[in-house]
Amino acid sequence: MFHNQQKGNVLIVTLFVIIVMGYLAASLMKVTWSNQSGLTREFLGTKAWFTAQSSNDWVLTQFFPLGKSVAVATRCDDIEAESVKPDSRLFDKACKIKATECQKAGKLPGEITGEEVELYVVKSVAVCGSGQSQVQRQQEIWIKD
Repeated sequence: MFHNQQKGNVLIVTLFVIIVMGYLAASLMKVTWSNQSGLTREFLGTKAWFTAQSSNDWVLTQFFPLGKSVAVATRCDDIEAESVKPDSRLFDKACKIKATECQKAGKLPGEITGEEVELYVVKSVAVCGSGQSQVQRQQEIWIKD
């Protein structure tokens, strides 16, 4: 008779354990999804950073071509007017160069000759991914003429 009275308690304990375990499993899945999302953003952020760096490297080859002397101010104007743009085939297909800008930043006194040196700022913005996983990175370089 005492044994029959205990049957209802086992059912309540079983339901309680199932509910608690389900809640813990759902929480664990949410944490795992959050970690995967963070890893994706970190990976795409690195790709965007390197794409912006590559764009700036390409701009430097335009400013200082091998064996040629080109006026930096002229090249900066061409880049700002978008008549000279990096070739999209040079970069990862999942990333794109959103903007490459060149602006005159001012003058500094020369270290050796004392003549003023022109400064230019080149900024590249790269975007990788899409939707919620889209990231954007910006890099800036300074050029002396």
